[in-house]
Amino acid sequence: MTHKSTMLACEFGITTQAVVNNLTPILLVIFKDNFGISYTLIANLLLINFAVQLITDALSIKIINTFGYRRSGIIAQLCAALGLIFLGFLPHFLPAYPALLLSVVTYAFGGGLLEVMVSPIVDSLDLGHQSARMSMLHSFYCWGQLAVVLISTAAIKIFSGRIWWILPLCWSVIPIINAWLFHIVPIPEISDNEKIKTPRSLLKMPVFITMCILMLCSGAAEITMSQWVSLFAQKGLGINKFLGDLLGPCMFAAFMGIGRMLYGIFGGRLNLKKSLIVCSTLCILCYITAAFSQNPYIALLGCSITGFSVSIMWPGVYSFSSRIIPGGSTAMFSILALSGDIGCSIGSWLCGIISELSLKNTNILAYAQKLSISAEQMGLKIGIGFTALFPLIMLILLIFTKNPEIK
Repeated sequence: MTHKSTMLACEFGITTQAVVNNLTPILLVIFKDNFGISYTLIANLLLINFAVQLITDALSIKIINTFGYRRSGIIAQLCAALGLIFLGFLPHFLPAYPALLLSVVTYAFGGGLLEVMVSPIVDSLDLGHQSARMSMLHSFYCWGQLAVVLISTAAIKIFSGRIWWILPLCWSVIPIINAWLFHIVPIPEISDNEKIKTPRSLLKMPVFITMCILMLCSGAAEITMSQWVSLFAQKGLGINKFLGDLLGPCMFAAFMGIGRMLYGIFGGRLNLKKSLIVCSTLCILCYITAAFSQNPYIALLGCSITGFSVSIMWPGVYSFSSRIIPGGSTAMFSILALSGDIGCSIGSWLCGIISELSLKNTNILAYAQKLSISAEQMGLKIGIGFTALFPLIMLILLIFTKNPEIK
């Protein structure tokens, strides 16, 4: 076993995170129709997923220092697998919503721990250009998301929604296999770096605080569209599930993966600040197009291109932070992941809450009637449009920051 096998295990770890983050959103319409779950409860499911990952991020330094990277990786994979198995079985034996909650909490812990672990492991490998490795690593999230959406949507289309519960059982195979991989691959020694930078010292650095805010905004911009685009395409744009998932989540993941691969190849030649400004601007335009275009296919194209606009945000901040803050190691990646998951939680939750509240506003309902669209469609459009606030904050911060290190 070489460091290439370690890289492969980390790439499968990121793929596992893609599975636990993106399978449930594909099933949201089924949950809503079969179990009568409201948009607020759906938003709460998405919030709890990232809230648990957020808590795990905060505890990850203690967990990893206690168990080490290898055992922590095995625990994370097994928790992700168990949560997916729960998702398939428990709704048949328990009330649906509590069963879904227990499933989400279990796999979210595994996904959150993997998120913190794999980046410092890859950062320590002797395999060439660090920024390219990091971007390539996170491109596996996109390809994992694309596979989850394509395969799951095709299975539901071919075999009908009644077999939805088999899907999480099948996807649980990936973390089960990767638990074995983490048991046998070489894991570099990383713990000595912890003496260099502590969480307290990191949080005293203005440039690191800026990175955390950028991470929060990028998390909200990326995950809100990723989590809501399937339901938005069907209920908000009136596109059938198969075509909506094909042109929505699938194209979103494909564009994000392409963006990350291109950044992995050409990232060393690009000015990161200018690249993030361009991506933030494009992201704002994409969200506005998705929310307010009257042509459903142009709106769906806006959803898809959002994937490209957010592609370099998450790995770019990781790479940049590692370059300017040597010795940050697990503490640095843990706080950055925590910031990103705060954004993921807030963005997805607010989208659902704003959509639900819009359905109760008489002025919005009247405007929806004037546009000849349903109240549900209008509510979802407003929820998606509201999310443009996050890339806007990111854009303003990047433009007006005076820190000379952010280039």
